[in-house]
Amino acid sequence: MPISSVVGRDAFTRMVQRHREEDSPALPIEVGLLRMLDADNCQQLDQDLREFASPWEVHQATENLAPALPDEPGLYMFVWRPQFQFQVDGRPAQGSFPQLLYVGQAGASKSDCGNTIRQRYKEYRRYLRASPESLWTDSEPKTREQRLSRYLPLRPMEFWCTTVTDRNRIRGLEKRLIRLWNPPLNDSDRPKLRGRLGAPRAAWTA
Repeated sequence: MPISSVVGRDAFTRMVQRHREEDSPALPIEVGLLRMLDADNCQQLDQDLREFASPWEVHQATENLAPALPDEPGLYMFVWRPQFQFQVDGRPAQGSFPQLLYVGQAGASKSDCGNTIRQRYKEYRRYLRASPESLWTDSEPKTREQRLSRYLPLRPMEFWCTTVTDRNRIRGLEKRLIRLWNPPLNDSDRPKLRGRLGAPRAAWTA
């Protein structure tokens, strides 16, 4: 395990114990049911990902991960995997409930040739190393940067990525993933959700 990962884990453990008796901070998650219930839509997105993208790679989001990532265009996701797992017939992967926090893309346009998954990950390291103490601040995050700084320090954090050779496909696939999962740290392309009183509204309001 990389040294930076160990240090980050220890710092996070100390922070959790320090605030153990306080009210818990929250991660606001809203699931858009419409696309989740649309089996044909889900199946088509799965087929398109299989056709246009490589199999997903899953990594621990550590400080030193960048050199191991593809220096190619594609899609990526930050996924938080909470500590608790059910034991399901000796298949631990099926007893875990990961939470998709953010979906992004690298190199979607021809003018973006130098923008690769590896380069994009480097830009997120400052959020990954941000102080987890921000979870206990009173002010609610309003911007994308503020949300990334607050929630990407969560541990264990995974970085998922897939390469996409046809750059023209990247933006569309990213948008469809965001519309389907409504990741709480994304700003754009999120689905409009029907409020309890009936009026459509943005998932995040500044």
